[in-house]
Amino acid sequence: MDGCTATLILTFLLMPIDGTFATRVCNTSVENGQSRIGILVSPIISESMTHEIEVYWSNVSFEPSEKILIMKRDSPQSDPVVISTTTPNGPTGIQRTRIKTKFLPSSELSFVPRCVFHIARQTPEGGIKEMDCVRTQPTWMKERQHILGPLRFSQVFLPGTHNSASYARENDAGSIFSDFAVNQNVDIFGQLIHGVRYLDIRVGHYPDTNETWWTNHGPFYRSVSLKTVAEQVKRFLNNTEEIVIMDVREFPGHFLRGNRSLRLSGFSDISTHRKLVSYLENEFRDHLFLRNNRGWRVTLNDVWSSGRRLIIGYEHTRIAEEHASVWPCVQHQWGNVRTIADLYKHLDRIESNDSDYRVRPRSAMAQLTANFMDVISNRLGNLRDMAYSVNANVTNWYSTLWQYSANIVAVDFVKGTGIVETAIKANENRHLRCLY
Repeated sequence: MDGCTATLILTFLLMPIDGTFATRVCNTSVENGQSRIGILVSPIISESMTHEIEVYWSNVSFEPSEKILIMKRDSPQSDPVVISTTTPNGPTGIQRTRIKTKFLPSSELSFVPRCVFHIARQTPEGGIKEMDCVRTQPTWMKERQHILGPLRFSQVFLPGTHNSASYARENDAGSIFSDFAVNQNVDIFGQLIHGVRYLDIRVGHYPDTNETWWTNHGPFYRSVSLKTVAEQVKRFLNNTEEIVIMDVREFPGHFLRGNRSLRLSGFSDISTHRKLVSYLENEFRDHLFLRNNRGWRVTLNDVWSSGRRLIIGYEHTRIAEEHASVWPCVQHQWGNVRTIADLYKHLDRIESNDSDYRVRPRSAMAQLTANFMDVISNRLGNLRDMAYSVNANVTNWYSTLWQYSANIVAVDFVKGTGIVETAIKANENRHLRCLY
């Protein structure tokens, strides 16, 4: 899809079906806060694992001949240098820049926010109207504790990832695994440093391997060991004061083995689940926020005051009831849709029906879902193609229509979206409007 096509799709789908904005406003005297300019890093990769930078904007009142500049510093001490210039063709759009980039490896990421790019608006006369820094977000929640602390988790907009542990590695480029099993371009630690606070982890049991517990995408693709995920999450928690929700779900592999009647019925072996919980308790003993009689009614300040900032959701009701170390999972709201228009309808329905009285957090699953025939016929392309077709739209929808209703939004290829920046700004806007 070229830049012009993307712009047309964005412009069309940003208009609500009934022609009105369905937002809940507490203080209408505050400006709407719905204008955005940002960058996306395309999930589409070349053989060298490079990605194209795209600039997007929504609901911005540009002067005639005004330009958007993307700039980058060669070093922290140098002045920013313009690497791309875009002339907007309307208040909402997206444009490819032809600028290629690679993600920073985890070893180069810092626990201090770091500017990656700068974005500026240039007036027709050549002056700089405003400039913003596109940065990593390792500490965004703690920086806003005064806003977020009194709230329940269901009242906060949290950026999340879908199939978080199915991430690309260097040798995945161009492979069938990269095409149909990989959902993220950065590892767990990188996702957290960039601002993700909800992780969707699918865990399988493989007792015949050295590690035993592995992360999966579906029943056949085994990604990285659960030990690898645990080490990355602990490294992040040990060096920040952020709060993380990690859902453990699906349970492929040997969970259904060893008992023929269980396999036939589709139910998993409860003893295997108990072993997994014991493993999680041991790995995260210093980080687990234990569930109390308030359950999901706790506030973020309750979590911060405990000194333990990891909540693990577990997709097995009996296990969650038995163990205070794991919580009932976040509710996944799947659309199982195959077109952008149907994804919009699904998300509009769940956001329009959101309730202030809801306690359990929910996650809008903001991606297309291919069926078997779609994969065989390649009608929707691979997972990267599908993410590329929807991510800019999802960013704009949640920047405008649903910033006041969103709870958790889980995306594929998170850096191909602006969902982290959107969530941060939306939480600030909610505070200004509602003053909880």
